[in-house]
Amino acid sequence: MKNQIPGGLTWPQEFPGVHWIDEQEANAVLDVVKHGSLFRYYGIKPPHHVDDFEQAAREFYGVKHALAINSGTGALICAMTALGIGPGCEVIVPAFLWVASIGAIVQVGAIPVLGEVDESFNLSPEMLRRAITPRTKLIVAIHMAGSPCDMDGLMAVATPLGIPVLEDCAQCNGGTYRGRKVGTIGRMGIFSLQLNKNMTCGEGGLIITNDDKLYERAFSAHDMGMVRKNGRLAHPEDYALSWGQGRRMTELCGAVAGVQLKKLPAIVSRMRASKKRIKAGLAGVEGLSFRKLADADGDTAPFIIMLLENAGTAQHLLTQLRENGFGSAFRIADYGLHIYSNIVALVNKTPLSAAGNPWSSMENRQSAYDYRQGACPYSDALFARSVLLPVPSCLTPAHEDAAIATIKAALHSGPAAAGKK
Repeated sequence: MKNQIPGGLTWPQEFPGVHWIDEQEANAVLDVVKHGSLFRYYGIKPPHHVDDFEQAAREFYGVKHALAINSGTGALICAMTALGIGPGCEVIVPAFLWVASIGAIVQVGAIPVLGEVDESFNLSPEMLRRAITPRTKLIVAIHMAGSPCDMDGLMAVATPLGIPVLEDCAQCNGGTYRGRKVGTIGRMGIFSLQLNKNMTCGEGGLIITNDDKLYERAFSAHDMGMVRKNGRLAHPEDYALSWGQGRRMTELCGAVAGVQLKKLPAIVSRMRASKKRIKAGLAGVEGLSFRKLADADGDTAPFIIMLLENAGTAQHLLTQLRENGFGSAFRIADYGLHIYSNIVALVNKTPLSAAGNPWSSMENRQSAYDYRQGACPYSDALFARSVLLPVPSCLTPAHEDAAIATIKAALHSGPAAAGKK
């Protein structure tokens, strides 16, 4: 695999927010260190960076409540805790996801149920109905690879049944669906601020909601099982009293997150422009199509997903991309812990303890599922013939031209093309 792409350039690593880090983040971190107040609630001098980040998040997303968390995984677990998910509950997630979305379900003692994706590579509203049972207590709408789900379709299924929807916006921060920010349409929304996200503080998360009680329950879960008044622990109403998980965001992370949130619109705009230009340059290429977009204007564009006619052509394209310096490209079927059947702990139903929970818990005895490849045949077929290429947030026209030329050349010389000669 070469390191250089055509033209003698290097295809940048993805890490969208990282490419935009400068002295603003450095100065914010230095401010925290100088004041010696690294904990968000108290210190030598009054801390303020996490508070400021939460206030800015409330304004950016247009919500009543924003809660900073120490990771995206923590945000998922706290949100599920707030929503009352536990033993006896089934939670529907798409076959294309990230392992944390499954892990959070298992950690709260519930059972994950796989839903098929469609050509959007997000949860299919049409096929969602097949996954619902009387035990379904939550649907996790994951806006995968930067593109929003068909939220109208998903809500049309969930709302009449009284099933809450949790939006996992880890890969779609800054995205919108029909003019509404992702994360604001379901009961709660979560974000990840890990290194490879649209904005980053290295590791961090965020929960947003307009529901007062859900916010208080999430707050209690993320801290010490109580609420805080003026930074000090206080007894909450009974509905919010819980066992805290110690998932507070630090001031160092809050300082960086606050700066990155201001840059998020520009980061997303840059990726959208690059993705639009690459797709335009590939328009009309025989045998190539792209993922369906529920809202093209709301796509945050950190990835291009290309659909080929068959798995052989997809593998050929991937090989050519990697041999020409695009080492971050993947055939989606091989995309690690983003594919349900690649998650060994899920396939093996690895328990949390020797008791076998959650799989063998009495409350979950009716929820018996197989997670091996083939459990989601429609999704599996899509994964086999699709290739994902990251769109870094710092591409130049020369980078974009090299990607276009490489993909065109690969498909011109591939197995499908050879069969037509």
